[in-house]
Amino acid sequence: MGRVHLELTRRAAIGCLLLVSPRWAVASRLHMLPTSEARVDEAAQTVSLKWTVTNEGDEPAHEVALDLPALNESYSFSAAMAPGDKAGVDLTIPFDKLGIQKRGAYGLFYRILYKDANFYSFSAPYSMSIVLPPAPTRVLSGGPDGSSEISLASRASGSITIQNVASMDANIEKIEPVAPVEIALAFRGAQLPLKLAPGERRSLTFEVTRSGALLGSTYVVGAVASGVAGDRHFAERISFSLRLVAPLLSGRTLMVTALAVVILGTMAFWGRKRRRSARG
Repeated sequence: MGRVHLELTRRAAIGCLLLVSPRWAVASRLHMLPTSEARVDEAAQTVSLKWTVTNEGDEPAHEVALDLPALNESYSFSAAMAPGDKAGVDLTIPFDKLGIQKRGAYGLFYRILYKDANFYSFSAPYSMSIVLPPAPTRVLSGGPDGSSEISLASRASGSITIQNVASMDANIEKIEPVAPVEIALAFRGAQLPLKLAPGERRSLTFEVTRSGALLGSTYVVGAVASGVAGDRHFAERISFSLRLVAPLLSGRTLMVTALAVVILGTMAFWGRKRRRSARG
């Protein structure tokens, strides 16, 4: 009877510990790797875009899609992709839809969406460059203030500093967050258009909110800042990392943890009692 009691107690303790264990302990091993190409047709005033995605993980990916937030459009790669499979999406988009008006460089933010075997959703953020030559040399540089990796439990804030590294004024007209679906990223207080003289720096604050991202995951996120320098358009990406960490223990989590401690203590008590009975 004592052995049965001990086994039931052990199982209950394991169940309680699983309730407070981070989800990354059973995280998916999916890895979707995209490549992109852009070909500008000035005569037709269009850009031909091609994406190829490869499942480099060791399990199938489901409902793999291309998401274009700026255009509010999504396109399917494949309903299911086995490990090693490749799939592509080809699009031809007119200049005006992409906001191309001047010569120079333009950035296009996109995400790869997919699901694991349990149909849990994942996404990965990327940006690509579209160039209507001649493009300007690098206009902006930047990075996060403080650590290059920010810990995110449920909500966090921080700032990045951008600098005009060109020899002419830079007018920033747009700042587009680059983040997965599972994280909301917003820049606050930036009065656009923002003019920076050569060498001038400016700090931009941001807020990030977790919305379904797995604990233990690390995302490379950031912003694409675009505008005009001289008579050329520019688009520069500033990146930093977010690491998902467990939040501070809530009241409910403390209760579950305390219950697990009590059960483990009970297990130890019954174990000692059984050993004493065996010696007696």
